[in-house]
Amino acid sequence: MKMTDQQNIFEIERLEDLRYTAMLSQDVEALDVLLHNRLLHVHSTGNQHTKGAYLNGLKNREWVYQQIDRFDQNIVLQSDTALVFNHLLLRLELKGQRMQLHNQALSVWIREKGAWQLIAMHSGLEPSEPR
Repeated sequence: MKMTDQQNIFEIERLEDLRYTAMLSQDVEALDVLLHNRLLHVHSTGNQHTKGAYLNGLKNREWVYQQIDRFDQNIVLQSDTALVFNHLLLRLELKGQRMQLHNQALSVWIREKGAWQLIAMHSGLEPSEPR
């Protein structure tokens, strides 16, 4: 049975919730299922990680997410691709240094063989002044 667009949007919302929960709890096994093998994660610093590098960084506690608040989420569905736009407030430790970031993020999910996985994530700092 084919899912409707609204059902797919609900599924992406559910998967995003699972992903952020897994990030906060450093659940590498859950993330391994959610992340596509060709994942490219671009951080607000400009650093980039493949799936393996991202999971290893979490596992080795190079970065430890302490709080992630999402707001103004917007999901754009186009066939087997979903774009998820969010504003994020993150508190984390990066290599032992505490940080707080206000970011805009774009997550790209693709559906292959009936399953959605995150293939790309790009995060950038919020502008310091409203435009």
